[in-house]
Amino acid sequence: MDYIKISLIGLIAVILYYLALQWSGLPQEEVKFEIIENENITLNEEVFKDSKDSLSALDTTPSQVVESGESIITEALSSRLFSLDNDVLRIEIDSLTGRYVAANLIPIKTEKGSDESLSIFGSRQIDPEEGCPVYLGAAQTSKGCVGNYFASSGFYSPGLGYLNPKFSSLEKMPLGDGGVIYILSGANEDLLFTRRVLMRPGQFSLEVEDIVGLKVGSEPTNVVPYARILRDGYRPPGRFLDFDSYTYLGPVFSTERDSFGKLDFSDLSENSFEEESLGGWLALAQRYFVSSWVPQQDERHKYQARKVSSGAYSIALTSQNRLLLDTEPASYKNTLYVGPKISENLNALHPDLGLVVDYGFLWWLSEPIHKLMAWGFSFLGNWGLAILFATIVLKAILWPLSAAGYRSAAKMRAVAPEMSELQQKYANDKQKLGQEMMAFYKKKGVSPLGGCLPMLLQMPFFLAFYWVLLDMVELRHAPFMFWITDLSSYDPFFVLPILNAGLMYYSQKMMPVTPSNDPTQQQMQSAMKFMPLMIAAMFSIFPAGFVLYFTVQSLITVIQQALSFRKAGISLKSV
Repeated sequence: MDYIKISLIGLIAVILYYLALQWSGLPQEEVKFEIIENENITLNEEVFKDSKDSLSALDTTPSQVVESGESIITEALSSRLFSLDNDVLRIEIDSLTGRYVAANLIPIKTEKGSDESLSIFGSRQIDPEEGCPVYLGAAQTSKGCVGNYFASSGFYSPGLGYLNPKFSSLEKMPLGDGGVIYILSGANEDLLFTRRVLMRPGQFSLEVEDIVGLKVGSEPTNVVPYARILRDGYRPPGRFLDFDSYTYLGPVFSTERDSFGKLDFSDLSENSFEEESLGGWLALAQRYFVSSWVPQQDERHKYQARKVSSGAYSIALTSQNRLLLDTEPASYKNTLYVGPKISENLNALHPDLGLVVDYGFLWWLSEPIHKLMAWGFSFLGNWGLAILFATIVLKAILWPLSAAGYRSAAKMRAVAPEMSELQQKYANDKQKLGQEMMAFYKKKGVSPLGGCLPMLLQMPFFLAFYWVLLDMVELRHAPFMFWITDLSSYDPFFVLPILNAGLMYYSQKMMPVTPSNDPTQQQMQSAMKFMPLMIAAMFSIFPAGFVLYFTVQSLITVIQQALSFRKAGISLKSV
């Protein structure tokens, strides 16, 4: 049996399997929406019961703001939407509801070469030709508009629903380090609302403290602190050359029981999720970007995800019910992150938040590869060159093991004529042939499995590189050189897939072929000749960064094979 060919088929099968997993995506459903009036979306009230402990207030005293020497700026809100910003993030807040309805990532652009900043929150319109009016955070069914991707925090009343703060004034308190504390104030009937938002330069996160108090003489009432993200289940239709259409999109939770748990929108359509935990976090993840709430870690929280009546999906966390008195306001703090999936930034907020950069089951291998690439980029200044650097380093590390496999393959090719003679001599006696072949292998000191070693060694690195390059936001719109202007997109001229196919074909020609009179084996060997073309077809839709890695490693493999063959005295002209 040709073990080398079978190993190759296994490798291709694994590649196709994981590609199919990516292409499977999430089941699509047509999402229908209703107009959302007066914040009447409700969560399961069970989520607001039986929580423990209280939350402490955000420590932002006036002494922190005097270093800059700038006066506190106070202004009345002139419109329903207003913005808070630093140098990388602009957040728009609905003053009536307190929702975070738009998040512009200032340095990140929507398209390659565009000047328009990417917005994470907000509404989207499925059919722009219908021209239906939409309001951020709201949606309607009559003209095909969808929306409802926003974050919110504050307080909930089991009897009244989400409490609208009706913010009417804004104070800006500059810090000495360049940060700003924004203080929002408002009143709604007997309730007084304050929100303190700390934004630091260069960060895609907001430190948020929500405070609610009662007017003097008002009756005591119960409130529940919460933070949530609400999003419709719409996902763009899959397109042939668009990996964004196939990567994971949906809720993610981290709790004491599961540090990284995914929830498909399709599952939430049938069953809700609820779990209590000390600390933890929740997030809405997509390719390259994530929005997340990270609460105070020394408190217990109840996490929930469900499909709400509007057709959207709500992921929320809550804490202890508060008895609100006119002499004692209630407060609650969280950290909201809206930005790119960069592990270092996310892990600074929570040790497990960086897991949203999903490397699959080979994360233990993918993370060092990413760090190696990042180190290479630090002195090369080009992510394409960083990929080349990481590939060469890994091939050098694996060289001692790979060399043994290539030497074995060279020996097998050298004795191929003698093996063919044995095949012909015992063609009618398979049992005798097997005995003679085993004796022959022992006499010559060769093994048909030895040549499989290089491929087996490459397989986990192949998959690890795949996951790294698929979800690595640093490669988004990152140029390499010449015609490759975006490493996260496919090669526009398909040069790399074709070049890789040629290298794979030449490498395949070098591999020893075990002679066989078995028709099945012969058919298998004939089919293997078309594998480079099949791989080239698949790689035509892969991100150029990944195909660059595989092409370079294929080139190095061919060079290693050629050196091993020359050392074994085998002429390359015979290949």
